[in-house]
Amino acid sequence: MNPDQHASPPSPLSATVPPARIVSDELADGWAAKATRLSEPLISLAGPVGDPAPVSATTVTDSAEWMFGNFMLAWLDSTPNGRFVRHLPDASFFLQLLRRTYSGVFDARPDLEVLLDDDSRPEMSVTNDVLQIQLRSLEPGYSMIRHHALMLFTAALWLDEPRRSQWLDLYDSLVTYVDERPQGRPSLEELAQVEAGAFADFVELAPQTLDAESASALLASEHALDRILDYQLYAAVAIGLEWRDYRDLSPDDQQAWFREHLSELYLRPDYLEQKWTENA
Repeated sequence: MNPDQHASPPSPLSATVPPARIVSDELADGWAAKATRLSEPLISLAGPVGDPAPVSATTVTDSAEWMFGNFMLAWLDSTPNGRFVRHLPDASFFLQLLRRTYSGVFDARPDLEVLLDDDSRPEMSVTNDVLQIQLRSLEPGYSMIRHHALMLFTAALWLDEPRRSQWLDLYDSLVTYVDERPQGRPSLEELAQVEAGAFADFVELAPQTLDAESASALLASEHALDRILDYQLYAAVAIGLEWRDYRDLSPDDQQAWFREHLSELYLRPDYLEQKWTENA
């Protein structure tokens, strides 16, 4: 991707890290319990791909143990003692990063920016991981853009209204936003390069997310976050593509859709590639 093709220009909103958005143990435990209950029928539909087990959420307060600094709000941890969704204590940096990522849509749809002012996106970070940790995964070859879209799409469906409809509207709008740019969607090769580059930048830039001054400077940087912004943008587009494929189906067909996606398509290296290239 060219340097001038990053997700969106720096926004005045991205100049500073906002006040803390605490992800308390009480909140995360409630989300994990909700996702455990809602995932049961999906794990059943997944057939041999399903690997059900109790899942707990736990706060990680030691920044030395965070996966990628403040970039990744929650992550999986399967241990001999159980399966856990580990999460950061504060979602503010993560939400501000998404605010910058989605600013191209928020400029036209300011009504949707409220989605980053509450706990709905942190909830999705926990609940999608509760589902993922109960599924056998493609290793190697799992794409955090294409494969993981199924997990985050499911988490969006689990939100209470009106946030459920609003998040799905946002993801749909992000597909339109990217498709209407002169360069459109990246090719599959470019998409893979963006994903690999973003994770390299997660590692390199993570130390800069750990204190307010350097984190604010990073969020305000014109190009330092280009690959990460692109990654976050295209991950959202992939969720929007899932929604477009699913939304007009009957309830019976929606169940069949999940059965096919979870039990078969999810383990294919080319998951979502055809949808990505259609109408691009």
